[in-house]
Amino acid sequence: MRILHTADWHLGKLFYGSYLTEEQDYVLKTQLLPLIKDEGIDAVVLSGDVYDRSLPPTEAVALFDEIATKITAELKVPFLVISGNHDSAARLSFASRLLASQGLYIAGELDRMTDPVVLDDKYGPVAFLLAPYAEPAVVRHFLGDDNLRSHEAALCALLSWQQEKIPRGMRTVCAAHAFVAGGLAGDSE
Repeated sequence: MRILHTADWHLGKLFYGSYLTEEQDYVLKTQLLPLIKDEGIDAVVLSGDVYDRSLPPTEAVALFDEIATKITAELKVPFLVISGNHDSAARLSFASRLLASQGLYIAGELDRMTDPVVLDDKYGPVAFLLAPYAEPAVVRHFLGDDNLRSHEAALCALLSWQQEKIPRGMRTVCAAHAFVAGGLAGDSE
């Protein structure tokens, strides 16, 4: 399965008093969309920070709507999106259950999360665990576990909860938006 992983689009970014929406529009339409088509991408993942803030400008929302429509309706490629720490999980989750039937899978609010997304390729099913950014208190309340006090514990518990729904041995991809430490620097982020 050919997966294109992206993150941190920060649509609606304000840079020295000017919105970058035009530049973001250009990059998404002239680089991302052709890449998806030309490279035969089977799934696109956007691992958080769709927007630059929880209440994005109207133009940023319209751009995301247009790109999501082009990916799912025109290119017929599943698009898996999780909320990040800059997004409003509630706003991003709006109509997520309805949109899933169209190939747009959004994980924002934890109480709207369902089973992992399962896509198929010529080798069989692939389960996608979608772990949006969530404060430990939110995960603690959602899972009913008062011991979840750190970001690490909350993320581990959330992924364990999701993983229970995956048949043993199924290929699995995890997409998360989290703060991490201890990684090794490479040529890119």
